[in-house]
Amino acid sequence: MSGKNGMRIGKITQTAWQRSVRKQLHTGDNRTMFGPSPWETCSGLESETGGYVWADAHAAGDDERTGYYAVYHAAGELAARGVRAKGASVHVMLPTQGSEEKLGGLAVGVDRACSELDMQVTAFQGEVTGAVRQTVVFASVAGTGKLPLSQKKRVQADCSVPKSLKKGDVHREIVQCGYAGLEGTLRILGESREDLEERFVSTFLDQAEALTGAMVRPEQLLNVFESDSIAVVRQIGSGGILAALWELSETAHTGFEIDMPQIALKQETVEICEFYRLNPYLMTSAGSYLILTSEAEAVVRVLEDAGVSAVRLGAARDQNARVIRNGEEIRYLDRPAPDELERWRAERLKQ
Repeated sequence: MSGKNGMRIGKITQTAWQRSVRKQLHTGDNRTMFGPSPWETCSGLESETGGYVWADAHAAGDDERTGYYAVYHAAGELAARGVRAKGASVHVMLPTQGSEEKLGGLAVGVDRACSELDMQVTAFQGEVTGAVRQTVVFASVAGTGKLPLSQKKRVQADCSVPKSLKKGDVHREIVQCGYAGLEGTLRILGESREDLEERFVSTFLDQAEALTGAMVRPEQLLNVFESDSIAVVRQIGSGGILAALWELSETAHTGFEIDMPQIALKQETVEICEFYRLNPYLMTSAGSYLILTSEAEAVVRVLEDAGVSAVRLGAARDQNARVIRNGEEIRYLDRPAPDELERWRAERLKQ
């Protein structure tokens, strides 16, 4: 699905970024920890005491928990870098029909997320504008401290990686923690429970809503770096787990071979996606992660000890091929597709 200007819905593609963004960026500063790339979501400045790192994320929708998910997403991006978020600045854009009651509900969601993640709300601003049709919440979270080895200068403008991460050195496996498509499922449920009640009993939907607790908290994820200081971690964002696999492969400069049946999915996600004819493997799941590690057994163990679901999906390969096995069937991973949550929302807004 594309707009009138030819760009598809959802996150801009790697090709579009390289063609239309990269060529326009000319500034530089040797204090920066990361350089811009199609996949980079964090920013950082080095200092004598360590560094200051921040990440931005947004969430759109009619659910009052929209701000909750925006904060979780941004904090998760920092955690994937090995940094604990300490503060969150939030900006809300409400459509012209937005109410003060709605604004208050969004603030409750933001505060709840920060409370769960042991963060401080450092700023909260909002505006009503005709520029949006649904509420959009922007969250910027920040933390300080020294980065794990794998995160230092990992992604520069040329997408280089430290020598310790080059392929061929050691056997590395891909671990999934959390559940594919879970965040998208929760957000769909939050916006369309009345529709879903035509198909599912209330008990099932209540159980699905409770799955918010299955999202991986940053403090749980940070245990990974105690077992493997050079692990490469990717949050499952726009485009779902298949897009995250592509991005992980691109940033680590490696191919892989995984088993599709090993991908962890909640049954509630499967059934809600079937109801709307959505592909859960292409749906955002902030609060879930992929981990490329040479210490898979130890990483899985430390995550399980922290109360997190973790499974080994497969292994990295020296060749560039990105292989997905499903029994006897073998296929190769395509470039990231548009996110299914965004596609679902676009269709609803047409109605």
